Amino acid sequence: MLGRRSETLAFRRSKRQGLTMNVTERYHRSDIPCAAASCTRCPRNAEFAKQGIGMLQAPGTILVPDASVVSRYIEVLEQGDNVLENIVFCQTVMDALDRRNRTRTMRNVRRIAADTRRRAVVFANEVFSETLEKARGPTAVERDMRAVLRAAQWYKRHLGKETRVLLLTLKDLYMEGDDDDLGGRVEICRMDEFIGRHCPVLKPHFDSVTAATADGDMDITALTPAQYAAARLQAKAHGEFGRHLSSDEIAEGLRSGELVRGKIRIMQRTHGVVERTDGLPSIEVVGRAGLNRACSGDAVVVRLLGHGEAAAQDADGAENDDEEVSDHEDDLADAGDEPGAEQTQAATVRGVVVGVAQRSWRPYVATLQADDSGGARHLAVPVDVNVPKIRIHYLDTSVLESQYFVVAIDTWPADSQYPQGHFVRMLGPVSSLDTQIDAILVERQIATSQKTLRFSEAIMREMPEDSREHPWGPSGADLEGRRDLRDWLVFSIDPKGCVDIDDAMSMRRVDGDGGGFEFGVHIADVAQFIAPGTAADQEARARGTTVYLADRRFNMIPEVLSEHVCSLHENVDRLAVSVVWQLDEDLNVRDVWFGRSVIRSACELSYEQAQAMLDGRSGGLAENLEPRVLESLVELTSAMRVLRQRRMEAGALELASTEIKFGFDEVTSEVTELSTKKSLEVHRVVEEAMVFANAAVARRIHEAFPQSALLRRHRSPTGERFDRLVRAVASRGFAIDCSSNAALARSLQTISRERADDPDLVFLAKSMATLAMQEADYFATGSCEVPAFAHYGLALDFYTHFTSPIRRYADVVVHRQLIEAIAGTHDGVVASQQWVNDTAAGLNERNRQSKLAQRESAELFQSRYVAQKAGHEPLVCDGVVAEIRTNGLIVYVPQLGLRGPVHLRDALKERIKLPLSAITARVADADELVDGCEGFSVEPTSLSIHLPSSRPGERVLSFSTFDHVRVLVRVQDSGRRRPQVYLTIVGRPYSKSSKQPLSAKSKNGSVAGRQQGGGWAEELVADPADAPRCAVASLGADSHFYAVVEKFAALSVLETSCDIQQL
Repeated sequence: MLGRRSETLAFRRSKRQGLTMNVTERYHRSDIPCAAASCTRCPRNAEFAKQGIGMLQAPGTILVPDASVVSRYIEVLEQGDNVLENIVFCQTVMDALDRRNRTRTMRNVRRIAADTRRRAVVFANEVFSETLEKARGPTAVERDMRAVLRAAQWYKRHLGKETRVLLLTLKDLYMEGDDDDLGGRVEICRMDEFIGRHCPVLKPHFDSVTAATADGDMDITALTPAQYAAARLQAKAHGEFGRHLSSDEIAEGLRSGELVRGKIRIMQRTHGVVERTDGLPSIEVVGRAGLNRACSGDAVVVRLLGHGEAAAQDADGAENDDEEVSDHEDDLADAGDEPGAEQTQAATVRGVVVGVAQRSWRPYVATLQADDSGGARHLAVPVDVNVPKIRIHYLDTSVLESQYFVVAIDTWPADSQYPQGHFVRMLGPVSSLDTQIDAILVERQIATSQKTLRFSEAIMREMPEDSREHPWGPSGADLEGRRDLRDWLVFSIDPKGCVDIDDAMSMRRVDGDGGGFEFGVHIADVAQFIAPGTAADQEARARGTTVYLADRRFNMIPEVLSEHVCSLHENVDRLAVSVVWQLDEDLNVRDVWFGRSVIRSACELSYEQAQAMLDGRSGGLAENLEPRVLESLVELTSAMRVLRQRRMEAGALELASTEIKFGFDEVTSEVTELSTKKSLEVHRVVEEAMVFANAAVARRIHEAFPQSALLRRHRSPTGERFDRLVRAVASRGFAIDCSSNAALARSLQTISRERADDPDLVFLAKSMATLAMQEADYFATGSCEVPAFAHYGLALDFYTHFTSPIRRYADVVVHRQLIEAIAGTHDGVVASQQWVNDTAAGLNERNRQSKLAQRESAELFQSRYVAQKAGHEPLVCDGVVAEIRTNGLIVYVPQLGLRGPVHLRDALKERIKLPLSAITARVADADELVDGCEGFSVEPTSLSIHLPSSRPGERVLSFSTFDHVRVLVRVQDSGRRRPQVYLTIVGRPYSKSSKQPLSAKSKNGSVAGRQQGGGWAEELVADPADAPRCAVASLGADSHFYAVVEKFAALSVLETSCDIQQL
């Protein structure tokens, strides 16, 4: 309820507007809830709980940090998972942060409060009549201290003596007498004492932050407003970078059109691309001065440049950005991470960063570049090459040598070449596999380590019992209201060895009523075991998805559910949510039934088993079972062919799909085999059945929840995004029509049909089409109009994810919405558009990070396999030129399922680095360079090098997109970042590449060792003796021009592959 009104006056001076007065009006309320789950005195607590908002736990210990703690130690508060919880952030603290423009800290506070597992809240004490601090102290800091103390004391009185309230501060004492004057007793504790006494596990991190911020202004209570303003003016006076515009100047510039806002993506450390929100062409930012302290992912404000200004920025971009002597791998660009030739030529819009609207700083995994002078200030070198080095304070550098550790950025002053940060925690030795996995999890913001992904005791207490002595089975209460389908022939088809079986299918012919079929998709009923708001639900929502890495996985829900109780194993009763269609003879839908069921799967088929049965071979099932399953499987396959063809005719895209499979030694865990997954027809059968179910459920939940249904869309790309594909296939005589998904599908089908003899070309063309598209994403239906629901890739008007609730939280939400739609109720949080919107945004980010982790894991094990294989003999493979870069090529190696860079020119584009093996086709010449090459020309789809003894128009070595080449595959290990695969050209093949898997145990299937002859030829030099050996320079052991940057994000095989279930 509203009470009286108060006003706050503030004055601000800016260049454009001079001195302005800001008036803030606040209406006092008497109904602000405490947000404690057990409190019944605050009526709005029940409303908060229903909305899925995090609630405090009382009785218990409640922490109330003041502005000094939050401003200086927000990193400690953030990292305190499972240690620091039950936190009240006062509005007084948020206001103080806002006055000092500490937007990143405010955002971190909100992120903690949004994590329901942390049980943290933001308490509006400044508008609550019972906690309003009326008295104005001698300074704003003292007034704020009293306000936070008053809020803490109100919590103590309100929740009673069973609840302990701790006010955390950096101050030696709070004003005496307040405790008695206001009533109630709170404990006032210094932050260092609290950490040492109650959270010793956080002590190393706390000490690191303390040391890193000792000389800074992180504590906003340490300086008065006047002192703070004077310090900022002094820093601006002698800054290395240009100053960032104020918020007023940015707002005025955006209104006038002089400035543009967008998200920046950094490449090669000194090159950035700003993606605009208005749909106009991206803006190129070149040079350190132009980037002006922006980091990849930041929301930046850019001033556009004219052509003359842009040239000056190019010159700036060539400057060395390292004070210390750095490794070669830090100074040279990667062919796989810079813009393509056509992008460079087309980029005409350039600008400079003049402000950062929102920072995207996160924890970074790094190695140490120590200060040789013996000081305590060193450089942390992030494993992500596009993140700048971070200056940290650390005394004993021997502890950090050859170790991965986590660092955080605190600030980046204008007078500092590098951002300033602090050591957070140790991960472990760089050479350790577990450390490298931990590094991936931290970089992708999935977890702080593998250990933290274990499920808590609170979650496990919510799980059903399932043991050998007491196996779980559905009770009478579980079966109530369910359709009994246990007498139906139901079976699942999954990868070999799969234990988390989400889905099963049934297909049978129906006699009478005109005939037809009864087709069912049956999905594990995870929602039965995870109720909204429980600890397991909160954890699943936070994780968002199961994370699959090459050799391990991290489940979204506990194994007792994912591998046992929910998994649809054969010959046991399992609870499901089913969709059953009545189809006529032409496979048109007569009727559809949605509901909860109980099933008993007849068998768990692997993809290989099912395909063998379709091919007329035995599937290894029992004699009385296999004929029945085969009959159902054949009917299912025939039906899915028809449904798939209908989608294709409607414009669905058949995109490239490559999945890398690894074989591991059971004893040493070394990679023994690396191959690409063979595509089987049964894969498409299962995919089509799941797409059919997802689309049907999407329509059903949209009918029931027109504003809050959780759907998945795939927005159509713009024509410009297909430029690279159009130019590449045009060089081979094909035309691409990208005016619609149907037109694009027909164009790709034409290429597939006419170049059936070159499957690698077809795969790369489809990969380029995939790269041109936007990512599919989740959304709440009330956030856009119905035409925007469409899924471009699948050619469907409505689509969602329903079929994998064991692995995806989105499917759990959809299950809950479907169950409520069937029951005709709208009681849960799934009916809230705001909750669904927030959940969708979180899931989109979680899914993206999970895919990146999966890709980086595959790259890690690819590099380990190559290093292991190349240690015995040269590993030579067929490859296909996937893309032309300004300093080399990207080559796709089908047998290894990877793309790697081939460097033919250094980063500054001053020296041509052509290996002699490209001419002689001899592996022994791979480390020798042809010196004195006379020219290097790059076109959008071709690259040419003029050899030393050439005449105009003669003896030119050329590479074009889709050319077949022969490459030597090796690994570069710089010691600072993860080992990376790189390639060296060793000639061209006569024939197309083979796709047989490579095995470390068998040399028969490998192309390694075929160094000369044997079907390989070089068109330019018939006799290797004719090569210009007089101009050869040797590559020393210390040369690192082949060093590869951390990511080839736009070109990773996992990034470009298209799993229809991920769509």
